[in-house]
Amino acid sequence: MKKTLVLLLIALLAMGTVFAAGSKEAAAQTGPVTLRLSWWGGDSRHTPTLKAMEAYTAQNPNVRLEGEYGGWDGYYQKIVTQIAGGTAADIIQIDQPWLAELASKGDVFATIDSSMVDLSQFDADFLKNYCTYEGKLLGLPTGTNVNTLIVDPAMLSSFGIDPNTVWTWDNIITEGRKINAQDKTAYFSGATPDILRYWFEIYIAQLAGAVVDSNKKVAFTQAQGTEAFTYFKRWFDEGIVAPFSQTSLFYQKFQENPSWINGKMATSWTWVSSMDKDIGARKMETRQFPVMAGAKNSGVLMRPSQIFVVNNNSKNKAEAIKVLNYLFTDAQALELLGLARGIPSTMVGRSVLAQKGMITTMAENATNEGIAQAGLPQSVYQMNSEVMQVMQDVIDEFGFGKLTPAEASAKLIKNLEATLASL
Repeated sequence: MKKTLVLLLIALLAMGTVFAAGSKEAAAQTGPVTLRLSWWGGDSRHTPTLKAMEAYTAQNPNVRLEGEYGGWDGYYQKIVTQIAGGTAADIIQIDQPWLAELASKGDVFATIDSSMVDLSQFDADFLKNYCTYEGKLLGLPTGTNVNTLIVDPAMLSSFGIDPNTVWTWDNIITEGRKINAQDKTAYFSGATPDILRYWFEIYIAQLAGAVVDSNKKVAFTQAQGTEAFTYFKRWFDEGIVAPFSQTSLFYQKFQENPSWINGKMATSWTWVSSMDKDIGARKMETRQFPVMAGAKNSGVLMRPSQIFVVNNNSKNKAEAIKVLNYLFTDAQALELLGLARGIPSTMVGRSVLAQKGMITTMAENATNEGIAQAGLPQSVYQMNSEVMQVMQDVIDEFGFGKLTPAEASAKLIKNLEATLASL
């Protein structure tokens, strides 16, 4: 579905129906201005965002802000379709991997510079690595988001595992298998198929540096791929992780798995920005990820929680960027938004929330641990949605026992090479 929608976007762009290269800015509206903001999330994000929008319009009565929000499912497809049809919102929340993928199709997003937004509040390298395309700053990071490993200390202890264990790839198996050995309905990891893909990317990054490099090449060898798949086969064989027949029902929503909710899974990979939602009512702590000796890259991801971009076809780009500046740098807006999109990416944002006691110790520690362990940024090719789907498809086949480790490695390399050649 994603590929079809992206191809539709390409076709429309080629015909000049969306944003012709070098297009002139649409004439600004006169009088009252209406701006649409689009984002995904849950009520914990919707409510504070709407309150911040209300605060902005109270200060700027000539501006009307309309929110278009919902869940994650179908959001990408909706945005691509709206961009292709010229109906996208003025301000759009996107996932970081989509930036280059969409920007490569034409002048889709407006360029932002320091005359519009106080960029000194952001880390310059963070903006360059994650929000820039072909030298142009096309968006602003809503927050600093990092991977973290959440663990249930009480559950680990109940199975004779030291909750303060420093995790390695080896002791995840030697210690982790104690859980399923004692209770066949319980597991060390709550990984669903999509989360196992993240684990695989971390492992390969440590072996080879990346799955796909910045030269649009597969970065790992057949032997390295086989080694990684052989390792994760042990997760299934030794009861570290539940079978895909159970966890695949909760793809991209592992926190809804009754086994997770009821304390039958002790740990999970997650993002700090969604950590509270994923933990739910459980009492958990965070830990760092295993890193093998001689690792070329830790593989631990640090990137924006999301990115806000401005539609280049907006009739009021200047006002839209003014709204972004407010959301990112105004103390009132920052307090209203709180941690709706993770730890703020601006210095003033972190300062305001710290002064208000709104950054939890757990979130702060998890962010600091993640930043300390963060690896190299993934290439735009590795983050491409088609490339990620290729990885997911092979991981799914492997997890369901349809491919041996060697077969999975060979198929992944072959399919990745074919997809990369078509990009």
